[in-house]
Amino acid sequence: MCSTVYLLSLTFDNSYYEKLDGVERCIDDELPFEIPDGWEWSRLSLVSNMYTGNSINEREKKLKYMGQTEGLPYIGTKDVGVDHTVHYDNGVKIPFIIDKFRVAPAGSVLLCIEGGSAGRKISLTNKKVCFGNKLCCFAPLGIDCRFLFYYLQCPLFLGLFKEQTSGIIGGVGLNALKRIYLPIPPLAEQRRIARHLDILFNNIDALRQQ
Repeated sequence: MCSTVYLLSLTFDNSYYEKLDGVERCIDDELPFEIPDGWEWSRLSLVSNMYTGNSINEREKKLKYMGQTEGLPYIGTKDVGVDHTVHYDNGVKIPFIIDKFRVAPAGSVLLCIEGGSAGRKISLTNKKVCFGNKLCCFAPLGIDCRFLFYYLQCPLFLGLFKEQTSGIIGGVGLNALKRIYLPIPPLAEQRRIARHLDILFNNIDALRQQ
């Protein structure tokens, strides 16, 4: 089992229950399919610390944050590629002495949740960064970061994400995003799945380069 407590499953009737504000309710009708024994249903907010970043207007960015030699990289939506790369050396850094910006830790997932790239641009960070307001950070809690990274690209999540998309420019609100379900295998299985997908996508990339 994973170290995090997810949703409550009552074995006597094989149904799933969630406790909200001290009241338990059956959520069987909300779950999209049955999961294998040993897996659990959860919500994204229970397996990751989720928050959006800070916006910087272009004038402020040029005056205060471009050309800095020390500080945390500031990652905007344009710095996250559809190929999951992150352009860390974009010339914009937030000095260490400034603490008003939200920080995504190394090993967290950044997902664009607003605009034309919503649900499409996603990356896994390898260092601490500050980031823009159209990006959402998923800092894993008791879940393998690569398993979470791959879940946020799978058809189940993308379908639920699309259902929650609203507004003129298109986007998903943080509260709606937090309530999206995901199936959770035991931690060892999460890591096995992530390793298998790493190998699969590395092989695909190698074939594309031939």
